[in-house]
Amino acid sequence: MTLGELLKYVDGHCGYRIFEDGSSESVVRALAGAHPEPFLGRIVAALARAAGDDADAVIDRAAATGALGPLRLEAMRDDAPIEQLRMVERVVHAIDGAFNDEALGRR
Repeated sequence: MTLGELLKYVDGHCGYRIFEDGSSESVVRALAGAHPEPFLGRIVAALARAAGDDADAVIDRAAATGALGPLRLEAMRDDAPIEQLRMVERVVHAIDGAFNDEALGRR
């Protein structure tokens, strides 16, 4: 699936607003540090970097979840806001759901 497709799915399933004006614009803003929610912007930027900064690039489950590893560890620190851990966990679950739905759709 493309990064744009993944972000659209995550936006609809994680409970947080990932998109503002569509996938490519959201990616550009996140990479520039201009996402309205800073930690979500970092999540989108990490996913974008894993896909080569292109919303039309293909990304797989391993690359997507691996890209979030450092942010997940950061959110698990004792002094990190609990909302960051909730965000990254919900996004990771939504990513799993996206790839699970894609696999089921091919069967």
